[in-house]
Amino acid sequence: MPPETSSTTSRSLRLPRLARLSRLPLVLSLVAAALVPAGPAFAQSAEEKAAARSLATQGAEALNAGRYAEALDLVSRAEAIVHASTHLLMIARAQAGAGKLVAAQETYLKLVREELAVTAPAAFKNAQATGRDELAAVEPRIASLRIVLDGANASRATVKLDDKPVPAALLNVFRPVDPGPHVISVFAVGLSPVKGAVELREGEKKELKLTVPDGPLPSGVPSSGTDNPDGGRSGAAGQAPGRDGGSGFMTPMRGGGFGLVGVAVAGIAIGATFLSKGASVQSQANAAAVKIGCTGSSGEQCFTSMEPAVTAQVTPLDKTAAQDKTIGVVGISVGVAALAAGAVLIAIGKPRPAASQAHVTPWFSGTAGGLAGQF
Repeated sequence: MPPETSSTTSRSLRLPRLARLSRLPLVLSLVAAALVPAGPAFAQSAEEKAAARSLATQGAEALNAGRYAEALDLVSRAEAIVHASTHLLMIARAQAGAGKLVAAQETYLKLVREELAVTAPAAFKNAQATGRDELAAVEPRIASLRIVLDGANASRATVKLDDKPVPAALLNVFRPVDPGPHVISVFAVGLSPVKGAVELREGEKKELKLTVPDGPLPSGVPSSGTDNPDGGRSGAAGQAPGRDGGSGFMTPMRGGGFGLVGVAVAGIAIGATFLSKGASVQSQANAAAVKIGCTGSSGEQCFTSMEPAVTAQVTPLDKTAAQDKTIGVVGISVGVAALAAGAVLIAIGKPRPAASQAHVTPWFSGTAGGLAGQF
């Protein structure tokens, strides 16, 4: 069913002149009051307060000039530094001026529902009262849209409104939306996207009905996936994924094999390093024994009188050399074992041809059901 459109041109989304802060004194009063906390406040430095004041001043000037996007950015930054009711009022006005009436309504509600202290500045109380009046003027301008999906595959479809996901709870009911043009996209697994467009005037209420094509899902495509740019494809039509979940040369099993090869290389390198270190330390121990007076090619024969010197100078080096050699042997052993295991995984983890895989996928179209598969 083609989307419902409107031939009437949308009215301007600009705020009334008073709501645009056209008087400079009012701008200055809002900015000045913004630096007095509305409730419990965190300590701000003088630099932060000065920055908030500067941002609010710039935002108020942009708002007064009708540069709503710029004003929204500047005042939102000021609000992030110092909270003030006057900030919320300016943010809501910028949102309304930019046509973001739904967001403006929420900001106005936050403003009017805030509990101000008895000692709050008069500017904050005035901002709250003004916000209440402007909220009453904005609410009737918000449009309403109901998105209705039809077709047997509707329950499996995902919906986006202006590229933003629409929760299932907001389908088939009227929801508030900003006036203006909107694009609705419906994605169902294995089917081409269905798109519709609608334009809403201020306060207008419309329903857009989109039909999702009927028919069973293609063979091999699971019913829980989404065939859209964000959700990814669960599989091509008529083709099931490989048994190992991969395609081409690389598979998960081969990935694990290459990971073990990496561990093997590291283990062998560490083992070789410690073996070399152990041999070097052992040479130092032998040289120390010979220097003390022990005989033999490695100073392995020492007299009893040399025992104190051997214990102090040679024995610690012997122990260090033995430890290094042990670590070296263990590292090389682990490396060799990991290398062998990795080679086995790489060899047996090759991709399986899709044609050789049997699979069965159930389907249900609302009026019929069955099994689709490949053998």
